[in-house]
Amino acid sequence: MNTSSIRIIGGRHKSYRIVFRATPALRPTTDRAKETLFSWLQFELEGKSCLDLFAGTGSLGLEALSRGAQHVTFVEKEKSLFKSIKKNIIHLGYEDKIQAACIDASRWLKTNKQKFDVIFLDPPFDQIDYKVLIRTIYQSNVLNESGKVFLETNKHTELKLSKTLNILKEKTIGDVRLMILQ
Repeated sequence: MNTSSIRIIGGRHKSYRIVFRATPALRPTTDRAKETLFSWLQFELEGKSCLDLFAGTGSLGLEALSRGAQHVTFVEKEKSLFKSIKKNIIHLGYEDKIQAACIDASRWLKTNKQKFDVIFLDPPFDQIDYKVLIRTIYQSNVLNESGKVFLETNKHTELKLSKTLNILKEKTIGDVRLMILQ
């Protein structure tokens, strides 16, 4: 098994290594991108509820917990990644602060009844229709009224966002575009 690791970059569990099985399709958020994202959200996570929708390694949700989020729901359809997320959650002692589902994100959204303050969206770049995904997020009523969505895309991805969505922050790092939407 080819394992790899990334680290939590801040908060209570700073420097903890998240271990996972590496696959060609997996593209974890880089430390530099996480530093940008969490500097944008640094005063907005304490006591909040977050959704890590295409969780992958779980690094965004685990980072949010390390920085004071009250609750994180992880949704990841790949079983081996889901097992790694669960293992890291147990190791860090976050069992009482999470929910986790091994299911396709769009199927999960259709049955979810929870609302979240922050949603992390870092889907596989070339396998998602972002317009449909973002519309589904907002139509499914999964986001609290003042909630924010973090979106990570390939820098070349053309996004046609609704006129009612505001881009609060945006930055390109290498081949990746980071955005905070509200």
